[in-house]
Amino acid sequence: MLRKLLKHEFRATARVMIPLYLITVLLAVLKFVGWLLLFLLALLVVLLILPVELRFAYQAGKPSLTAWYGPLHFTLWPRAAAKDTAAQHPAAPQPAPAAQPSTEPALSKTQPAPAAAPAAQSPQASVAAKAAPTPAPATEFTGEHPKSSALPFHISERIETALNLLAHDPAAFVRCMFGHLRWVGRFLARHIKVQHLTVFWTVTGEDAAQTAELYGAAMAAANNLLAFLQQVVCLQCDHLQLESDFTGQRRGERYISGRLHTHPFLLLWLLIRLLFRLGKDPQLQPAHTN
Repeated sequence: MLRKLLKHEFRATARVMIPLYLITVLLAVLKFVGWLLLFLLALLVVLLILPVELRFAYQAGKPSLTAWYGPLHFTLWPRAAAKDTAAQHPAAPQPAPAAQPSTEPALSKTQPAPAAAPAAQSPQASVAAKAAPTPAPATEFTGEHPKSSALPFHISERIETALNLLAHDPAAFVRCMFGHLRWVGRFLARHIKVQHLTVFWTVTGEDAAQTAELYGAAMAAANNLLAFLQQVVCLQCDHLQLESDFTGQRRGERYISGRLHTHPFLLLWLLIRLLFRLGKDPQLQPAHTN
């Protein structure tokens, strides 16, 4: 009796505990997945808002270009030192292999006479041979229709349409692409900032009078260019100095530096809008979608 009672109690407890255990495990898995998705979302947001910079500099005739993405940076110019070392120390040329004596027997200068031409066929046989029709190759029908483009949104057809436009009307293709590039330029001018621009330049002429004349013209041009750029792009100029060098000994002091600043989400938005514009362009529409 006691054994039956314990068995009944065990079954009742198992019926209650097993679902609770499964629910607990399921909630733990869902909690882990939720935290993982939240972490990935936060990581994506951080990657999209990290600054992207292109830093440029010019000093003593040596330009440099560096790309920065958050704390990471990559030198674009000058190239890696390994390539310069390889260029300075080229590999020694390997000696050409010695010519091997030919083991094939020399051909005889006297070739055997060609075989006699076969006897001419009769005119009736030749006419019959010409009149005999050649059987046409049989065309097999597989029952399958030609497959359309495997890429979504008819990308292959749009590319083919653009290539056809370039081949048949290059002027229209250039006008179409120029319109899109002009829109891209306006977008970049609004959303890319030129920061920490520093310029030190010297003006040198053949004599003192020409140097003074060139200095005045260069100063006026620099002021007009700076005013124009500040109206077109977001420009932050830290230092702009233009001096006259009558002796030409300060050319090594010329210096230009600055950085182009933006964010990845702006570039991503630019790419999406550009693809949308290209997709809605009537000149790039496939024939079956017009």
